[in-house]
Amino acid sequence: MSSSFTLPLAPFTLRVLLLSTFPCVLMSAAAASPWPELMHPRDARIEPIGEQVRLNGVPMRIARVLSPAPTAVVLSHYQQVLGAQVAHARTGHAHVLAQARGDFFITVTITPQPDGNTEALSSIADSRAAREAGSRPLGFNLPAGSELLSDMESVDGPLTSRQLVLINAHALRLNLSQLSASLAARGLHPAGPPLADSADALVQAFGGASGEAQLVLVRGEGTTHAILTLLSRRP
Repeated sequence: MSSSFTLPLAPFTLRVLLLSTFPCVLMSAAAASPWPELMHPRDARIEPIGEQVRLNGVPMRIARVLSPAPTAVVLSHYQQVLGAQVAHARTGHAHVLAQARGDFFITVTITPQPDGNTEALSSIADSRAAREAGSRPLGFNLPAGSELLSDMESVDGPLTSRQLVLINAHALRLNLSQLSASLAARGLHPAGPPLADSADALVQAFGGASGEAQLVLVRGEGTTHAILTLLSRRP
């Protein structure tokens, strides 16, 4: 099984978002099954990203793996772990492995680091839930005409975080006004003046009894990009 898709290299946080594209590439119609376990290199440091993560409504298990071994050795390890039915693509210096396994879709992005170590970003997505995620309600009012690029939710102990990334054609102030109204409905209000305020960028913090939020707005070439991060404490 081979693949010819190509992705640009991106910083670590953006590579997490890029993983949301892979569950849509290969889906399985097999019966429900337990989450598969992915064996990482023995000498690696494992950094789970959230206890419970949903990316665009899809339940995922994501981990960052750092190994002192060369990239070729780490690549060989995951190829052996995943077996024969795995797609392998190159993107710059990175290798991307992808595999459909039962109700799940597994991806591993392996990248050499400047210090000689190797980073592997692993993701296991629930394909069955992905087929049901398209009709889920967003539960948040966005400015009219907005396109939602990503919706990532994570649970870490008592804390729940959610990040929405969207674009639209509205001005910065209109976005601020409408998104502030949506946050006010959740009990979150501006925490002082904007942290940054210019013709092409605006950053506003919010707070309240239910938690806190930060809104980053950037405008260029007639388009506004909005990144809204919400943090709340579970009861």
